[in-house]
Amino acid sequence: MYVIDWLHKQAMLRPDKVAMVDLASGREITYRQFDERASRFAEYLVASCKLVPGERVAVLAYNSSDYLEMLHGCAKAGMIMVCLNWRLPAAELLPILEDADPALLVYGSAFAATAASVLSQLPRLQGSRAVVIGAANAANGTSGTNGTNPLDYETCLACATGRVIEMPPRGMNDIWHLLYTSGTTGKPKGVIQTYGMVFFNAVNSMLATQLSCDDVLLNVLPFFHTGGLNLYANPVLHAGGTVYIMQQFDAGATIELLECKVTLFLGVPAVYLLMSQHPRFVDAQFQTMRHWSAGGSPMPRNLFDQYLAKDVTICFGFGMTETGPTVFICDEAIARTKIGSIGKPVGSMLTRVVRPDGSAASPNERGELWIKGPGITPGYWNMPAATAATIVDGWLHSGDIAYVDEDGDYYIVDRVKDMYISGAENVYPAEVENVLYQMPQVADVAVIGVEDETWGEAGAAVVVLKPDQTLGAHDVQDFCRTRLSGYKIPKHVAFLSALPRTPSGKVEKHKLRSQFANLGQSGSGSGKVPQ
Repeated sequence: MYVIDWLHKQAMLRPDKVAMVDLASGREITYRQFDERASRFAEYLVASCKLVPGERVAVLAYNSSDYLEMLHGCAKAGMIMVCLNWRLPAAELLPILEDADPALLVYGSAFAATAASVLSQLPRLQGSRAVVIGAANAANGTSGTNGTNPLDYETCLACATGRVIEMPPRGMNDIWHLLYTSGTTGKPKGVIQTYGMVFFNAVNSMLATQLSCDDVLLNVLPFFHTGGLNLYANPVLHAGGTVYIMQQFDAGATIELLECKVTLFLGVPAVYLLMSQHPRFVDAQFQTMRHWSAGGSPMPRNLFDQYLAKDVTICFGFGMTETGPTVFICDEAIARTKIGSIGKPVGSMLTRVVRPDGSAASPNERGELWIKGPGITPGYWNMPAATAATIVDGWLHSGDIAYVDEDGDYYIVDRVKDMYISGAENVYPAEVENVLYQMPQVADVAVIGVEDETWGEAGAAVVVLKPDQTLGAHDVQDFCRTRLSGYKIPKHVAFLSALPRTPSGKVEKHKLRSQFANLGQSGSGSGKVPQ
């Protein structure tokens, strides 16, 4: 089986339909223009840069229509695009670039200083091996180490003949791009994304959401994240729909577009939370919207209810960078009647919940979620040991604790690594967090396990308060006391102005565990941490 050039196919079927609307620049790109511009980039890579298929092209840039042109241009040329996290400083990008070993770096003008730093330390990229999006590079003094300025992206496209290039059929296991994990557990890993993964994710998304050429997507998640590229930008383009591209998430602008232009939307809980806190949300009416979905981390029940009160049903799903990402997207009936469920696996994906010995868990018994299917990555770039540890006999060990009810509907409980054991009892932080979100003073919260001399581990709640709200540690504990078993009540409470989060909205609990590693030795049981 193989994957064809679906961009070229859509350019033939509906050449004058708008494929992308770049909200930052105001540009509208038709499918014909999209196909031509992606072809120009492919020609530049081959004819001007002399790259050969399989070489890597790294991109450090905000969301834009250019970004998707480069992704599909790399596909046409047979190159592997490396989608870089623009939130990382040069010191953290450097080992990723050393691992991916790209032959070309493309960067947005906003990242000129970061690009200059990494370019100076990567011999292969010195000289003319850089392209800048936007002509600001000449003004800011960024240059290659040989003293020449990188070429502007539009100049590169203009140098091409304009001949449309149709991507030859690609094998299902051929590599299209690399997405480096956001590192909630430490060092980022380059997750291989194949043409087959992207194809089956599009099919699975269409089956789960009834996605069609009539859909209009608002994309607010970064393209260096699988949710940005594949939920649902690539599936919508595969179907011939239109993608509105937001450079960076803005709550007010998002609400405005969701009220009048958009039919399909995916947000992480942090996105939904920020929208709910925006003044415009109170009177918003989402008349054009037909499907809402969320994923990335658990959503507090009270936040879900705020949207339900506006007749908005958020269909929660589950996926990973390693799974393409779509594994679950529950339908509206399940979302309303089984709040917290992610439903049944979609399309071609297979799942199991297993005990530590690998045997199947019983209904409602908690165990690790295993995933299998054509949406699964073949592994991690340059990391065979990590690949072998994660994918065993075709089953990807997700590291997530889940259970299945009597109807076959799945629930995600927490990450295996986030669970802690207090007095021989398993504690799942997400359960405690959902209780704390019910406190009207709480804007954000994370629960971690810290060392405890008596119980081995004890819970620590790290709380972010809403503006002008006050709360004491004992208030938090008293609130939990009537709602949770004693061993689940956080022994320690700390307050921060904000939680560290990845661009996909996940709390970076490894950072909290490091920051509060000595909290259990304070002896106070609770306290306020300097903001």
